[in-house]
Amino acid sequence: MHTNPMRATVVAGFTIFALALTGCAGGESAGGDSDGAVTLTFANADPAETWTPVIEAFQKEHPNITVKQLNIPYAQYTSTINQRLGGGGGGIDVMVVDAGGGLLDWTNRGFLADLSALKEDALAASVSESMVTAREVDGTLRAIEPWTTSQFLYYNADLLAAAGVEPPSTDPSDPWTYEELTEAARTVQDSGVAEYPFLFDQWDSYYQLQMLGRSAGGGDGIDDEGVVDFSNDGWQRALTWYHSLFEEGLSPRGITNDKNGALFQTGKAAFMISGPWGVAVNEDGDIAWGMAPAPYFDGGERATATDSWGVAIAEKSENQDAAEAFLRYITIDATGNAQSAEVAGIAPTTKDAYAQYAERVSSTAGESSAPFGDIMEYQLQDNAVHRPVVVGYSVFEPGANQMFSDIRNGSDPAERAAQADKEITEQIARLK
Repeated sequence: MHTNPMRATVVAGFTIFALALTGCAGGESAGGDSDGAVTLTFANADPAETWTPVIEAFQKEHPNITVKQLNIPYAQYTSTINQRLGGGGGGIDVMVVDAGGGLLDWTNRGFLADLSALKEDALAASVSESMVTAREVDGTLRAIEPWTTSQFLYYNADLLAAAGVEPPSTDPSDPWTYEELTEAARTVQDSGVAEYPFLFDQWDSYYQLQMLGRSAGGGDGIDDEGVVDFSNDGWQRALTWYHSLFEEGLSPRGITNDKNGALFQTGKAAFMISGPWGVAVNEDGDIAWGMAPAPYFDGGERATATDSWGVAIAEKSENQDAAEAFLRYITIDATGNAQSAEVAGIAPTTKDAYAQYAERVSSTAGESSAPFGDIMEYQLQDNAVHRPVVVGYSVFEPGANQMFSDIRNGSDPAERAAQADKEITEQIARLK
């Protein structure tokens, strides 16, 4: 699988298949039997086959623990967890938690257990410290991430050569600026060699576009009190640049996110910013391509979007020890972590598992994919941007996505940002 697990949030988001409840026997967790056997219920929003291999491997190492999946369609996932855990327990022991406000909301509602006892081991095992601390609420660890993502600037080598554009450096410490990318896209446009000079893999998605505002000095667009601010100078710089892509014809209107990978792999686009899954997408095409680190704004901070699911233990689970053993296996143990990420087709978070994954992906397409591992590891450690853990994120993200869409389709960045600031802040206030 080479899709991005953040796409279904459109958000991070993440591509999730909308399945009915499968793989659950009654949906209730069982306590310890007389022979010491324990059954855990693991709630997630993925196809059952995503987790089956790692569950089977875990059960071989822990023969007294059985893990049964509760596979919930992504669109119903949050409401189902709210209903079950809000009703006094819900028979769930372990669950996936999306980045952003879901972590804070479920912590405040008493759904998530304190994982502080695992923090030291998680930090020691993880590729970067921030992927652990990003799952804290008020300094207390509430979830651990088994998978992660990053962003890359992919380019069509033949189109750049035909346009007379020198490819960007593969050195992760020397990325292009967005200004350099814009000038290169204009050169491609003037040459007429590409139908689309530049694509984002995920138009109008806070998951991918958050890094624009952060790089330009605008912050996350929302503060800890739930006040939205896309009108600050940094975000206005970012949004004005985004708006200009479409006004100048460097990027297309009317193209949906599911078409972008195909447009690039068939040679219709010169540049695309996309995630790790872009390697497999590009290699499925018949083009000469390369990859470089994600850009940043001249004079701004380097910032690359990241995140994926976290996994948490239910506060009211009666099987805390068994749940901790399962959580540790899929997020901290290198073997289990590698197995959990393999079917998902996304990067694992432990150092050893990531090293094996990066080596495999880097060798996928010879010189084209060779820089992959070094770029991703550098970005995860140096400039990864995590979605904010704030009250009201559930309305903030869709509100931001709609603002991006309107600006893409011609709305004035300053006017539309002011509208978003007002409307989303009011919506968040009503949630409190």
